[in-house]
Amino acid sequence: MINDETTRFDDALRGHHRASLQQVSPRVLAQLAQRRHSALRGSTPQRSHRLGFAAAGFAALCALAIGVQFRNPPSPGPMPVVATANVTATPSSTDSTMLDQDPDFYAWLASSDAMQVAME
Repeated sequence: MINDETTRFDDALRGHHRASLQQVSPRVLAQLAQRRHSALRGSTPQRSHRLGFAAAGFAALCALAIGVQFRNPPSPGPMPVVATANVTATPSSTDSTMLDQDPDFYAWLASSDAMQVAME
């Protein structure tokens, strides 16, 4: 009884398949036949890589545009002319001159004590 039901089910499905094939256009049937034959031969369909190349080109163009902007910083405009008065230069701080003239400070920097202080 199970075998009889299975046979009737298979026959009904085959009938529906034949009816659906009659409604398919000849162009679609030809394409299906071509694809079936190429699949049986083991060849793969040629896919177009145009979209991938276009996306890669666009990404490269954007990277180039960003790189050019960082490479050439904007040049400063012309400096305004300011009237200067007779001003004498005075040292900004006396500490910097003391460190420049103190050889003991530089000798201490070269000692091992300076390395220990720097590590702390």
